[in-house]
Amino acid sequence: MEMLREVRAAGMAALQLPNVLRRRGCETSQYVAERNARYPVVLVHGYAATESVWTPLRRALAEAGFGHIVSLNYNSFATDPGTVSAELTHQALAAAGASRVHLVGHSLGGLVVRGALAASAALSAQTASAVTIASPHRGVFLARIAPGRCARIMHRGPGPVLAGVDAPRPVRWLAYYSDADRVVPPVSARLDDPQYRAANLLIPGCGHLTICRDVRLIRSLVSELTRAETLADPTARTDAGGELMAA
Repeated sequence: MEMLREVRAAGMAALQLPNVLRRRGCETSQYVAERNARYPVVLVHGYAATESVWTPLRRALAEAGFGHIVSLNYNSFATDPGTVSAELTHQALAAAGASRVHLVGHSLGGLVVRGALAASAALSAQTASAVTIASPHRGVFLARIAPGRCARIMHRGPGPVLAGVDAPRPVRWLAYYSDADRVVPPVSARLDDPQYRAANLLIPGCGHLTICRDVRLIRSLVSELTRAETLADPTARTDAGGELMAA
């Protein structure tokens, strides 16, 4: 059943490719409610994707009181990852009428989040949570045959995926992964580097393209972002190498 859902998701993604290829640079779409009960959330999609991957999560966030949601849209085949990272930083800082923001990235988007936080002390100081979903922190083999400069930061190899990503920052890191992801395996999707002190959260049985729409991930992510805002210490994090399973 999960394989069928993944195939269906791949077909839907293929239908979006003309829109991806027509895009130049970075664009954003914003949801802003009259009353913003919580911190803004900035969403960054993955390689060859569009903001449509966030539709179920965006709806759940809005229902939970997250009244300012920004989605980055970019052409991952033609755009430089540094440009996407800079736009993420700009949008996150601009959105933060509140004291802090949450950053969420799927696949390649998670690496963009890491790069942006490593490059900007101002962004790091303003970020409550940084969430990666099925992101290839240790690279992924398929990136070797994928076109574009964005694909290069997903290559396998020693050292950091992006220059400077290993600078520790006072941010609460969460890394979602699945044991059924055939694109980014758990060993790469987990953020095990102890300097991040990340909580690694397993969503069992999900494919790479369906994990963002999985109700278990959505429920867990909304809960985690809400929890981050209620912590007495905004820099509080789980123990290094934290291992959790989303309910």
